[in-house]
Amino acid sequence: MEKEELLGDMNQAVGQFMAESSVDVDDLTPLLNPEDYSAEEQELVRACNRRIEDANKKYRLARFREDMFANGLKAGMYVCTFDHDENMLSFEFNDETREMLGYEDLEDLPNEFESWVKTLVPEERDGLVKLFWDTVAMHRDLPDITHATYRMMKKDGSIIWVTGAGRFIRREDGSLEIYMGCYRDITAQQELKEHVRIVEAIGKVFNFSMFIDVSDMSYRMISTNEYVERAPKDPDALQFLRNNVDASVAESFRQILYDWLDKDKILEALEEHGTTTMEFYSEGANRWFNGIFLIGDRNEDGSISHIVYGCVDTTDAKLQNLAQQKMISEYEEEVYTDSLSKIRNRRYLDEKLIFEPCTAVVMADIDLFKMVNDTAGHQGGDEAIQKVAELLEKSVRKDDVVIRYGGDEFMLVFFDISKGALEKKLKKIKAGLKEIKIDHCPEVRITLSFGGAYGMELVSNLIETADKALYESKKERNTYTVIEL
Repeated sequence: MEKEELLGDMNQAVGQFMAESSVDVDDLTPLLNPEDYSAEEQELVRACNRRIEDANKKYRLARFREDMFANGLKAGMYVCTFDHDENMLSFEFNDETREMLGYEDLEDLPNEFESWVKTLVPEERDGLVKLFWDTVAMHRDLPDITHATYRMMKKDGSIIWVTGAGRFIRREDGSLEIYMGCYRDITAQQELKEHVRIVEAIGKVFNFSMFIDVSDMSYRMISTNEYVERAPKDPDALQFLRNNVDASVAESFRQILYDWLDKDKILEALEEHGTTTMEFYSEGANRWFNGIFLIGDRNEDGSISHIVYGCVDTTDAKLQNLAQQKMISEYEEEVYTDSLSKIRNRRYLDEKLIFEPCTAVVMADIDLFKMVNDTAGHQGGDEAIQKVAELLEKSVRKDDVVIRYGGDEFMLVFFDISKGALEKKLKKIKAGLKEIKIDHCPEVRITLSFGGAYGMELVSNLIETADKALYESKKERNTYTVIEL
């Protein structure tokens, strides 16, 4: 196809952004070589190079912007620039974007990333912002042109559908320099032909996708893969998807996918949220996928006439996320664990727990701990702390927390317990203390005094009351006091 013919098709086709070729900017001002100058002049030369680089960047941006418009993308436009570490430096709208969204000027819709964020439909905002940053992070693995169709909110609160193309412009080292794109308002274009074209553009990012007629659940395949081709064919789209589940999806995911593939539930979710998604694992492909349904088209009365199903490979992103979670978990395990007792430490309380709501806080310390140290030595004292911590940890539920507050003092935080159950728990711990023996000093007996604050409050608001209760218990030792707020 000749370039002119392609551009003509693009101008006639709403949402058809297929200008894959890019202008070749090779007439930039060359940088000076500092080595060609004396040592005294080299710093001045480097300063000149910095100015030349800045001028070249502005020139490249202008040429790429001009190129996008020359290729028929005369519509709303955004331009983002990034530094070498791919941090965003600037975000800019053109006047056509402001006009499309009902804004008047720069003051009405400033050139800021947050301006774009506020134009997104609230319930879809987080997902689209995440998609934007995921796209930037993965740009090296993506083609130069990306496609997207989503909803935007105008200044007056009305919702429009837009479809667009984004273009990555990379430096010689592969880092992202510019991410720019155009989009058009496609709200008025409800004809099936137009929507099929849009869906075909979307389908390029899906591993497998279908365009489904809601009236009879017939479908048109947009993109497919070898595992889909192995599944038994069926004229009903949802039954065909169920066949795919049977053919390749891990058994543990099948029932939840069967429940998800319900026409009424899908349409209800689309009307409420615009999308509905489900993650699953394919044994055939040995990969993780995210299935998603989108609205493809509506009837004149506003009811949904066509839906789109797409399947996205999420394995790499999932593995990266799991690796990050593992690193965070290992870090927290190290910094929030007391090295002696192996339970949570004071830092965990101060950074993670202090402002959490709970039902009860109990302060406890070992009675006459100095005497324990004097009799059994410091190693015996350490052993006492370890064995008390082990008993306390075994005595609470998984969701409750035991902390070594400092020295021989401990804290217990209960998130859902009645006062009667709390007192019963403390009696049981007291009984368990009788079984603790120091290896080389079996004559040493370990007892604890407990002070509890009971009442639905923040942890921080219960500590002082628990301390007061502990003070009362210490007068007698080997007992507990609970104060109810």
